[in-house]
Amino acid sequence: MSGPHVDYQDSEACPHAHHHHHVHSHQQQARGQHTNYEESNRHYFNETAHQYNHRHDAQTAARKLGGAMKDTGLFKEGVTTVMDFACGTGLISQVLAAEDPKLIVGVDISQAMVDHYNKTVSDNGVALEEMRAICVTELCENEEQLQGICASSYHHFPSIDEVTKTLVSYLKPGGSLLVADLIHDESTHEAFPPGFDHIVAHKGGFPEADIRTTFEKAGLGNVTFEKVAEAKRAGHPVSFFLARGDK
Repeated sequence: MSGPHVDYQDSEACPHAHHHHHVHSHQQQARGQHTNYEESNRHYFNETAHQYNHRHDAQTAARKLGGAMKDTGLFKEGVTTVMDFACGTGLISQVLAAEDPKLIVGVDISQAMVDHYNKTVSDNGVALEEMRAICVTELCENEEQLQGICASSYHHFPSIDEVTKTLVSYLKPGGSLLVADLIHDESTHEAFPPGFDHIVAHKGGFPEADIRTTFEKAGLGNVTFEKVAEAKRAGHPVSFFLARGDK
């Protein structure tokens, strides 16, 4: 899971993609901040991608959070089209693939992460028409076309309002956004050592009220927020939520 700012310019990644509308307002207000997080995340995950799948915490989180996403019943065999946003090496995509949706498209800012994702898909004999990832660089709005979007890296993004609004633009009416991340409490920030300040914008996680407000401002209804997992990160206990909103 890496990096802010995604651009879905590649029409191959998402069938029938057209009429893109770039998100300019927040970029113009905080271009320096965005560029810093964007470049820092790209560089960090390009450099560490080869180690990512060997991280026990990453494997454990993907198994737990991907499992919670599966349990929503959103992913229908041979039917559902899904975007795994900031997909990294595809650990959560692999969990969701067990439900055999029609299409999973991973999107990430790191080319190295995307390369690992696609190598795993190829090694497992899965067709690119069913599961693939692309490297993209800037977030833009787009016509609705997907039934599901999942994201588990909101803590990397300075403006979750902007990201959420844009992700929602990819959903068909009745489609759902699933976001899993850290629940805010007084000690959550300790899970990220000081050396992560340049890639993690929200070290303290997210309060339920903030996620609900963000979802509702983006036009999502039937918003739910529940604690779905506990783990340790950097030796500190953390809790994860799964939030869902329907378009």
